[in-house]
Amino acid sequence: MIRSLACACLTLWLAGLPLAHAAEPLSAEKTADIRKLMEASGALRIGQMITQNAVGQISQGLKTKRPDLPDETYTLIAEEVGKVVGEEMSAKGGYIEQMTAVFDKYLTQEEVRGLLAFYGTPLGRKTVNVMPMIGQESARIGQRWVQSLGPKVDARLKARLAERGIKLDPPAGAPSAPSSPKPAK
Repeated sequence: MIRSLACACLTLWLAGLPLAHAAEPLSAEKTADIRKLMEASGALRIGQMITQNAVGQISQGLKTKRPDLPDETYTLIAEEVGKVVGEEMSAKGGYIEQMTAVFDKYLTQEEVRGLLAFYGTPLGRKTVNVMPMIGQESARIGQRWVQSLGPKVDARLKARLAERGIKLDPPAGAPSAPSSPKPAK
């Protein structure tokens, strides 16, 4: 969760960058630099996150349904999920190739090199290390904040709509709307 949030933040950040250069063919040199940048920035950790999440979900489901399975089962699950994710990430048309195209679309060769230089500094390395924690705390704060808005938004909407004579609650004694249509015979 923490890492996925960090990758999501990086992806959103990249998506928000203005188109910095005209379309030009992707050179082998720029491809290599983009791959280094993905590694340095932590963008390639998504494979580990996917593996951890999938293994956790599969294992939890199996433990509930089949508590009698030996511990070896969960080791084998982790190994196989890890292999599949690793193979597919670097396969032709896989995650790395697709993300290389995204980085190429939004960053020039000079910008990629500038980011590589940044991630090579102590501050850049610290940024990669702390972003997952910042992302996790941001998610918790954001969730609490959004939940706190619910009652306020509800009250304000009801008041504003009431000013116009619109009531959201059904009148007393009115039949409620059916939850699903009845099947045709």
